[in-house]
Amino acid sequence: MRDFFGLEGSFNKYMGFVADTFILSMLWIFFSIITLSIGIGASTTALFYVATRRIANREGYITSDFWQSFKSNFVRATKVWIVICILVAVIILSMISGISLGDELPLGSIVLPVQIVTLTEILFVSIYIFPVLARFDMNIKEAVKTCFFMANRHFLTSVMCLGIHAGLIVFVFMVPQLFPLIFAIPGIYGMLSSVLIMRVFKKYRPEMDKDPILELQEIERKRAEEKRLAEIGKTNIIEENFEE
Repeated sequence: MRDFFGLEGSFNKYMGFVADTFILSMLWIFFSIITLSIGIGASTTALFYVATRRIANREGYITSDFWQSFKSNFVRATKVWIVICILVAVIILSMISGISLGDELPLGSIVLPVQIVTLTEILFVSIYIFPVLARFDMNIKEAVKTCFFMANRHFLTSVMCLGIHAGLIVFVFMVPQLFPLIFAIPGIYGMLSSVLIMRVFKKYRPEMDKDPILELQEIERKRAEEKRLAEIGKTNIIEENFEE
């Protein structure tokens, strides 16, 4: 029990994780509100920057890390957020118009499935785009291409992340007693989806968020191995010269 409730115990780590999740939610809400929702993209990028590092046990100062990411990615993330909003709004409005017109719309039976697939792809890309902007130095075009590839290559992960987001909202609204948790949804979603998204990222960047101590040890090990091989090579050359 002493180990469980100690400073390094499971209870302390769990409560720290809960506190981080709540703080992240409050930061996301605060920065989204003060920017009149225009900064939601930047807030989401900052949220994922902190969440993915927290999942990888790369702890830091949540508030300062959030602010630095928000500030440095504001322009890129805001552009992406505005484009996503416009595309989603246009597709949803066109779907509503198409459904209301029904059989009067030419090729209606073909257009609607195409609209649904397009909307799904946009939502899938939006799952990855802000974590990618948070953790990789890419321009918007490169980020969109990368996210489109990841979203379809890792289809199950994309569906699970979308399900987590929708499930959290539905669950909170279905249980009135839990409605106050709506303010914690950004942080909860960020933490849960970061577990899945980091697994995808590490398939392409295995060294990402590696423990710096282990990384230094590996570098030293490689240097020692290179030195050993070089010495073996010198020894072989000397033996060959001696034989001649």
